[in-house]
Amino acid sequence: MGIFNTSHSYGIISILFHWMMALILLATFLLGLNLKDNFQNYDMVLMLHNSLGILIFLLAVFRLCWRWFNILPDPLATRKVLIKLATFIHILFYIIFFVMPLTGYLLTNLQGDVVNFFGTQLPEVLERNRDMKRIVHSIHDILGNIILAMLTLHIVGALYHHYWLKDNTLKRISFFNKVKANRE
Repeated sequence: MGIFNTSHSYGIISILFHWMMALILLATFLLGLNLKDNFQNYDMVLMLHNSLGILIFLLAVFRLCWRWFNILPDPLATRKVLIKLATFIHILFYIIFFVMPLTGYLLTNLQGDVVNFFGTQLPEVLERNRDMKRIVHSIHDILGNIILAMLTLHIVGALYHHYWLKDNTLKRISFFNKVKANRE
């Protein structure tokens, strides 16, 4: 298995970006849900939630750079509508990977908390403001629901390709199938 993508498959770096971001995104979402009623561990949960959100932002920057310097494998779908839908969802993922951490950063400042990135305090860019906090919180929540719906659609699409179309869409982004294929 190579580092770079080919016209037929993803390389190890793209696969690692894909699955790391998926796991971090899920953990960040669950921590965000835990913030609402977790007063005992609020500071720790907020620090982890913020740290993972910033990590998503940073990984998205690196992932986008990697994508610019690398080819994309050819689409396996033959229907143009599926290709356009997948392209739209991927673009929307990247937009949210950038916008959601920014709204989270602003939200944390607006509620009077300090943004912590794995223990390192980051600069405060806005002062506490309850009215603006409500607006930014609504945007952050809406984006969270949108990304959850997109993630669900992404998973359903991958399973549709794997079980219904029986193509290699899921296999070529899976690290474990590549390791197994290399051993045979």
